[in-house]
Amino acid sequence: MPTNPERQPADRIVLDGLDALKIYFDPLRQKIVHQMVTEPKTVQEIAEALNVPFTRLYYHINLLEKHNIIDVVDTRAMSGAVEEKYYQVAAYQFIVPRNMLSFSNPQYEESLNVFLSAMLDETADDIRHSVQSGKVDMAKESPDPQSLLIRRGLMRMSPEKVAQFHTDLLNLLKQYQTEPATTDDQYYGVTVAVYPSAFLDAESDENTEDS
Repeated sequence: MPTNPERQPADRIVLDGLDALKIYFDPLRQKIVHQMVTEPKTVQEIAEALNVPFTRLYYHINLLEKHNIIDVVDTRAMSGAVEEKYYQVAAYQFIVPRNMLSFSNPQYEESLNVFLSAMLDETADDIRHSVQSGKVDMAKESPDPQSLLIRRGLMRMSPEKVAQFHTDLLNLLKQYQTEPATTDDQYYGVTVAVYPSAFLDAESDENTEDS
């Protein structure tokens, strides 16, 4: 495995445009990207980890590299003039520009829909599949490693407190994301959403309409 301290991933990169969003949030490409978070990987190594033909990955690898989501961090000479490339994520966090996630700008409505589908719809699909496959045991409770830990609710916080909550949460996610993997590790899905909620407002509006 190559190591090059000068080619470490950036802390964050902003995804540039709708095409980059679609490429990054594609389910297969998400799996490819996750393979490169902790260490550089070759296409062959990624194919073996995902149990897919390596020839199927080149198109996706090229798209990810073209949009600055992954980088070539090392190459190794093989037989003849062939080189084996090692790829790594370009950043630990990929940020969607805020102006692309607003219904106030009609041209970015599709961007918000792509983003929400990737974050929420695919999370729901993954949970269903994980339960059906037996990876999640619904009879077990947190903190059992096979349990499903999921919460949805409201928290009352001051602007200062929620800002600190954001910082603490992002640091915690980065800490666990960047720890070296071991042979006993398995993948766990993590989806986090923190936002000013209009839930109670919407409920009040519905009550008003019914009265």
